[in-house]
Amino acid sequence: MTPLDWLASLEGSGIRPGLDRMRALLRALGRPQHACPSIIVAGTNGKGSTSATLASILRAAGYRTGLYTSPHLVELRERWTIDGAMIEPAALDEAIDVLQAAAERAGITPTYFEALTLLAFIAFARAKCEVVVLEVGMGGRLDATNVVRPLAALITPIGFDHMEYLGNTIRKIAAEKAGVIHRGAIVLTTNDDPEVLDVIERRARKFGSPVVHVTTTHDTPLAGEFQRRNAALAVAAARALVKQLPRIDEDAIDRGVAATRWRGRLERLRVHDKDIWIDGGHNAHAVAAIQPFLERIPRPRLLVFGIMSDKDVHDVVAALFPLFDRVIATEPYPPRSMRAEALVKLGGANVTAIAEPENAFAAALEGPEASVVVAGSLYLAGAAIAFFDKIAQP
Repeated sequence: MTPLDWLASLEGSGIRPGLDRMRALLRALGRPQHACPSIIVAGTNGKGSTSATLASILRAAGYRTGLYTSPHLVELRERWTIDGAMIEPAALDEAIDVLQAAAERAGITPTYFEALTLLAFIAFARAKCEVVVLEVGMGGRLDATNVVRPLAALITPIGFDHMEYLGNTIRKIAAEKAGVIHRGAIVLTTNDDPEVLDVIERRARKFGSPVVHVTTTHDTPLAGEFQRRNAALAVAAARALVKQLPRIDEDAIDRGVAATRWRGRLERLRVHDKDIWIDGGHNAHAVAAIQPFLERIPRPRLLVFGIMSDKDVHDVVAALFPLFDRVIATEPYPPRSMRAEALVKLGGANVTAIAEPENAFAAALEGPEASVVVAGSLYLAGAAIAFFDKIAQP
């Protein structure tokens, strides 16, 4: 069995909230999560682009920076980057070997996401990173990433998602996200909801942590007005961390923001004289954020849409479908995807079903619409990038 085969064997392990397995395995590994300073980023939407922007700033300041994000869009190695480059295959195999040996010694089998997170700590320690940015997977309090003593805890906008695990009120969800706040961490957030802010501030007071409420925007190469808030959060964090990371200066901030790349989030490709926009947009909160941008895209507009059945499908469909002249429903990740035929029944007369994503993309290219948006799932965004990258114009 190859290292990647062993990792793949964990994929059916599901979600098992709790940190006991993580802590036991980290002890067996020699506590690599403490090998270098870390910054943790939680929230419902915008975590990835905020993490990517902050990591880009840290690299521009001259720090050897590890960045751990999820999910990947095309290539598994996207989840772990060191100084802006995906982890090398050999380094990933070595990290998996180290983890597998520790798991066998401890008699503990991690879940798939726990293993991916443990690999981040192993790989970044072995690469001698000077600072690490960690994107939380789900929630915060019990997420596998929440085993560090972070310099800063960033909390992006919070909305309703994963309610079966995080709770069915905004206060409960906010409390789970705010679980990444620990003593000694600077807390920064762009949340404006008074209930969410109250939860965050209460948790911060408990640990004597200062709270920075970021209300400004910052220019960014990433499309969408909401990305300017995410960039401002990353910039505010960089400025707040100057004492701990003194190489950060305004020049590094400017260069780091300008160099930020984050695929599959309102990403534009030019293909066969069409504008193709690719976005994860998998919950109502994300759709509300991108809606002003979508409304400015020239008509006629075509949407290629697929979504996981455990998402708030009705709300997303109700918000997204009316913005388009035509919709192609597809299934990015069977069997978890909502069936395309079910989306046709939900969406109405202008919706057609093409279950295979590649066939849906090909049909979009053959249609009369000059503007095509692919949205509804990061799995679909990844499939779209893999498909369109082969034929995109420079």
